[in-house]
Parts: sequence; C-alpha cells; structure tokens
Amino acid sequence: MNLQTLVDDLAEDLGRSVVINDAQYRPMVSSAQGEEIDELRARGLLGRATPPRERAYLESIHLSSARRPQTVNLDQFGARERLAVPIRSDDALLGVMWLITGGLPPLTSAQFRAVDAAVDIARDYLAAEQDATPARSTREVVIRGLLAQDPVARRDALSTAVRTHGVSRSSATVVRAVSVGHDTSVVQRASLGRALESVAKTTLMFMGEIGAALLFLERANDNARTDDLIAAEAARAGVLLRAIGSAHLTETDIDVRPVAERAVATAAVAELLPDLGKSLRAEDAGPWLLIADVVSDPNRLQWYSPAAYTLIHDADPLRRQTIETLLDHAHQIKVVCEELHIHRTTLYYRLENMPQVVKDAMDDGMKRSALHLGLKLASYWENAGHIQ
Repeated sequence: MNLQTLVDDLAEDLGRSVVINDAQYRPMVSSAQGEEIDELRARGLLGRATPPRERAYLESIHLSSARRPQTVNLDQFGARERLAVPIRSDDALLGVMWLITGGLPPLTSAQFRAVDAAVDIARDYLAAEQDATPARSTREVVIRGLLAQDPVARRDALSTAVRTHGVSRSSATVVRAVSVGHDTSVVQRASLGRALESVAKTTLMFMGEIGAALLFLERANDNARTDDLIAAEAARAGVLLRAIGSAHLTETDIDVRPVAERAVATAAVAELLPDLGKSLRAEDAGPWLLIADVVSDPNRLQWYSPAAYTLIHDADPLRRQTIETLLDHAHQIKVVCEELHIHRTTLYYRLENMPQVVKDAMDDGMKRSALHLGLKLASYWENAGHIQ
C-alpha cells in the first residue's frame, strides 16, 4: 500500500476526489479528478504548490494548528468549499487531507469513518517517511503490538495487555479472524475495523491484518452475538464477509501471533467447507486444521492411502459415501444405515463388493485410519478446487 492507492480507494468510497498536501501545503498525492475539480485545485496540482495568496489565507485561519477536520470557505478565490483534515503525530503536522464538499452531497457517518481510517493509514505512512512516531493511545499501541514483526515486542505487548487492559491467558480471551473479500480496499478494511471497535467497545479490539483477514482480540466469548454484529457491520460497509475463524488463548501462550494464525486458518477452513458454518472455532475444527496444514500435490494421496485414492476416483460414488459414513460413525451399523437410508443387507452387500485395496485397509487399524483421514483430505482438496 502507498499513498496513491490510499487516496484512490478513499475517492472511490466517497465519490469525490482526494488530495493530500504536506505540512507546507504542497500537493503530495491526488486521486483521479472528477467533475468537481475547480480552478484552485487545478492550479495547485499543476504548480505542485498552493498559490501564495491562498496559502496566506490558510495560515491566517491557523489551519496548521488545527486538530480536527475544518470546513474551509474558499468563495473569495472562486473555489468550492473544502473539508481540511489534519494528519498529525502528537504536536507535529504531517500533512492535510483535502476533500471538496461544496456542491456535493454531505458525507455520511460511514464515509466519515472511512476518512478517519484513511487518516490513520496516512499518518503511519507519513510518520515512517519522516522518521516520526505515530500518535496513538497507549491501549492502541499495546493491542497493535500483539501482531508486531518482532517476537519480543509481541510478547511484551501481551504481558502489558494482561497486566493493564483486561486480557487473560484463558478461553475468556478470543482471537477472531474476519476474512473479507480479496478486492476489499485498504480503506474499507480499516474502516470496518474501526466500526467494529466502535460498536463493541467493551469486547472487540482491532489488532491489525493477516492477509485478507482482520484480526480482533475479544474479551468476551458470546459467539452468536459477535458473529451477528460482525455480519451486520460488514453488510453496512458493503464488504464481502467470507468467513470468521476464532481461537482462544491458553495459560501457556506468551505470543498472540500463533493464536491469530490459527484463527486465520480456521476461517479458511470455514470458507472452503461451508457445511461447517460461516463461523468456526479452532477447537471444533482440529482435524480439518490438520488436513489444511498438509501442503502437497493431491496426487500424492495414493502415497498416504491407496484405498482413499481408489475411492475418490471410483466411478461409483456410493462406494466412497458408504465407507466414509461407516468410518465417521465408528462402524455403528444402525446409525450408518439410517444416514444412508439403506437396509443392513444392502450395506453388507456394498462392503462385500468394495475394491480389494479398500477391504484390506478396512481390516488394518493403521490403514483404516489413513483411509479415513485421506477421504477427509480429499474433501478439503475438492472444495479448494485442487481435485476436479
């Protein structure tokens, strides 16, 4: 992500062009210009500087010391009204984000959240460029630090979160991975993160992102309520919610990152296997997580279990269904027959007519276990599109 991507994404969300100036009012980056461009903006962009007369006016209204968005009337310059949003790090002005507001529909609350999120991202970017420290609350610094690149910093952040921010190393603290559409813009993701923090102030804390998943630390464990809240906010923001995965901390955890990665992997399983539900807990997906962790060529399934390989390529799908159901229910014949809607005699007939490699596997404990796991692995690969 760079500033150009940021302003382009924000301009698309707001339906108006966006410009970021540095602290000296020189244009740094601008989105594509829409129909609302006026002469002042054109001259500023072409000259790569705010004209002297207009700059003197901005200094006279003390814009450089503003700490909140400020509406700027530019009628005297024949230009449209603008919203100037300061980008600050503590007392230092890093830049100003400009949005034309005159003659355009008022910004909605959701759009203001998007602006706030974009300013946060721009602050981090500009602070890094200017070797400054972004201004954040102590709590926010600690929570963001849980996913830091440096493992020592992550451990320190968790210790501080436990000591001062109500986090516990137990099932009462859950990491939630909210997996969103891959084409979701950086502004939309950040805006959704802020929105969820805002509506669930006492429970959800936004940590950051891993891939296309937003990561939250949750201090309560009301799964249904949190899932509904996330789904509602995603729909309100127009963001595609692919899946939600969760994993809880334990008393032995000294680093949240592995827990977050487990939550992301759980969300991936929930997306690939929709029958398990759109929201899935890691403790309920253990076998699937084991399968998802196997990274190899699907054709190698014949190495792990020739019997499973034979069944997934069998012309008769009933054979595979029969064996998988039998293994799923630990050879409880009555339960298997009820699920398959067949008579006990039919089940025995099917088993007697299985390929020999399958019969051999069913008579051997280790091979039988490999067969069961192999069939589940095949289901995972099929849903992922690796086996047609």
